Amino acid sequence: MDKRQKRAVVKQLLLPVFIIIAALLYRPVSGLFRNGETWQAPPADGSRLTVSYLDVGQGDATLIQKGEFDMLIDAGGNDKGDTVVEYLKNAGVDKLDILVGTHLDSDHIGGLDTVIRKIPVETLYLPEDTKETKTWRDVEKAMREKKLTASMPQIGTEYTYEKNLLLRFLSPDRIYPDANNNSIVVQAAYGSNRFLFMGDAEEEVERELLAEKYDLACDVLKLGHHGSYTATSPDFLRAADPVYAVISCGRGNSYGHPHAEVLSRLEDEDVQVYRTDTMGTIRAVSDGKQVAIFTEPIYNK
Repeated sequence: MDKRQKRAVVKQLLLPVFIIIAALLYRPVSGLFRNGETWQAPPADGSRLTVSYLDVGQGDATLIQKGEFDMLIDAGGNDKGDTVVEYLKNAGVDKLDILVGTHLDSDHIGGLDTVIRKIPVETLYLPEDTKETKTWRDVEKAMREKKLTASMPQIGTEYTYEKNLLLRFLSPDRIYPDANNNSIVVQAAYGSNRFLFMGDAEEEVERELLAEKYDLACDVLKLGHHGSYTATSPDFLRAADPVYAVISCGRGNSYGHPHAEVLSRLEDEDVQVYRTDTMGTIRAVSDGKQVAIFTEPIYNK
């Protein structure tokens, strides 16, 4: 056996060792990715992530579930608390790991007091803002009754749940004069699928997220401000590049949401649009590789 053959045999013998060592040293890529790098979650584990965009009329409420993890973003208007609680219970939610009130407008936190009173909450996130309204006072009262303290997540930091569900909060990192822009913007990733939830954040926040060079690409984008022309700017939409857009709004609402120019923009970018006002509750189900969209009956016409 010549030297070349000996080297080939040695390589063949050592290859399995190298593979084992590489597997032991490998860690999923994570962290704060900017400057054009890709934000990436660990591999999927065969389970499903379900994101339900609830039909609460002119308002927002979104339930995120994976395994034993349950998270609610907003709870609709003042008259929708019981509707949201009923949906949570039907979905098997007996406690919320995270409850987010994106900002203090009544169509987002109006039902929050009912949820807090009827469903145990481990972590409550609210923006560092105040609003002298009855809706906000009702939420504060419910928090006092349940001895629940609100906090703000660390902006830009990743949080991992169920081993491979990644959450990241992208905004706000300051208090804006406009309450809409104080919305807590949430990004979720499971396997290769990603979701972006904009609350009522408008173009000013979108520009800042682009300036920070966050990786905003997503499979499903929950449009900011119910499809208003004040959000979903062309540059932001191109950066997010969603396959699906979800618009949470009420049938025949007085604001004209979603606005025609936004719908036209989505059509130009070949984005499939799902609307709670015409389709009812919308569920996006991910296996970590693909997202399937389902709709449920319309309750809030």
